[in-house]
Amino acid sequence: MKFGYYKRLSTKQKATYRKSDEVTAVALTDATALAPLVEQLEAALTSGKRPSTAKAASTFALAFCEQLGVPPALITIRLVRPELHGGELHVLYTFGTKGTPPRIEVWMKTAAHRRVVKFRTFLRTLVHELMHHLDVKLFKLDDSFHTAGFYARESSVMRHLLAPSRAGTIASAVKSVPKQLRLFE
Repeated sequence: MKFGYYKRLSTKQKATYRKSDEVTAVALTDATALAPLVEQLEAALTSGKRPSTAKAASTFALAFCEQLGVPPALITIRLVRPELHGGELHVLYTFGTKGTPPRIEVWMKTAAHRRVVKFRTFLRTLVHELMHHLDVKLFKLDDSFHTAGFYARESSVMRHLLAPSRAGTIASAVKSVPKQLRLFE
């Protein structure tokens, strides 16, 4: 599937776009090992404290990149999203240059109400930027375009990351229901 901006790309960019579109999943070697880091990130974000969120996000991103054998990107967590024309900036990926690593900046609070964003939104935003990082470092693409394949890769990673924690949450929720009310056991 080609998005509308495809026709404005150069011939070289179109080739990169098509190559990106063909890759629809990222095979994490051990998503279960990342589950505690995802849980730590959720706890840190929920606390509303930027330093602990930054540490947890960096730890998660480092482990994620190590699993895939790519050099890490520097993670910076900012507080309130900057407002843009009719919206707000959620995240920013800056490509590395000679001697400087790539950088991912994520904002943890909304611009309008200055509230901490929902965890799933925050995690998806961080994973989205890590997908841009993988496009360049793992898949060796010249650029990173928003293609159907890109979004499929992002979704595949989110499924891997949330599956282990979801299973634990469901199990603990079922245990909290009185035995006589449980329908499945």
